[in-house]
Amino acid sequence: MNQSLRYHRLRLIVATALLVTMTIGMLVATHADIVPSGPLRILLTNDDGWNAVGIVAVYDALIAAGHDVTVVAPLTNQSGVGGRIIFGGPPLQVMLQEARKYSVAGSPADAVEVGLSVVFVTKPPDLVISGTNIGQNIGAATVHSGTVAAAVTALNDGVPAIAVSTEIDFATNVGPFAETGAFVVKLVAVLRKQAKGGPLLPKTVGLNVNYPIVERGGPPAGVVLTQNGRGFLDLTYTGMLPTTVGESSDLKIGVNLKIPESEENADTTALAANKVSISLLEPDYDAGNDVRKQLRKVLESLKN
Repeated sequence: MNQSLRYHRLRLIVATALLVTMTIGMLVATHADIVPSGPLRILLTNDDGWNAVGIVAVYDALIAAGHDVTVVAPLTNQSGVGGRIIFGGPPLQVMLQEARKYSVAGSPADAVEVGLSVVFVTKPPDLVISGTNIGQNIGAATVHSGTVAAAVTALNDGVPAIAVSTEIDFATNVGPFAETGAFVVKLVAVLRKQAKGGPLLPKTVGLNVNYPIVERGGPPAGVVLTQNGRGFLDLTYTGMLPTTVGESSDLKIGVNLKIPESEENADTTALAANKVSISLLEPDYDAGNDVRKQLRKVLESLKN
């Protein structure tokens, strides 16, 4: 990426951060409902499946707010598949499950691509919302998330996108899904007011929203702009490797959800403090200039 493109990208990120900061201020200060000027055309997806409790809660909230919502989501639970898409093989099956609700026998990214290229073929949606996910997508878990990858897929196609996840009690899979839906409606309304008729978000930059469980069902302690942390999740694999060609063995997968956070202003820290976390998403994997300069010195030695 050349310097001018890098500068343009940084300007976008700063602009988005400022926009989200102003949005958070309005979310915290505004108690009355913000009435949009008309319905938004929204593609709603997820990674838990088209009829999961989280996506149903957000769908119901958006419909009640007057938006024009179409669900295009995986047929079955696709949690943890990241941005996987199907190449080749048999045709991809799409089913109309209910009015304005399509299931796709594929991944969350597949569902978004189907939504944008087939369901919304004549005109892209105003916004893609992915979620709400049953469980938080924070820290090290974010890179594996089908929910987040669905939003990033939309960003790659030039459509504004928000990934939404709800913190749950992992013993019961219960979380404040209805409250998350209400927050999404409010967030969309505030973004729309800030946009003043323009795009809801700067091009190629989206949002990753995580809504907390609050003890005794109270409201969140606030809304904060965060960075993607590195804590929360770690996976371990144990067992014996096969020793003979053609032999196989089973490995046990361990999940640790109590990894401490090392980053400042992290999404993990915000959620632990009962705050709604909003972090920025970008659809590329490019590194920053500081890393690029370090690697350039190393790679230059390959020329000799």
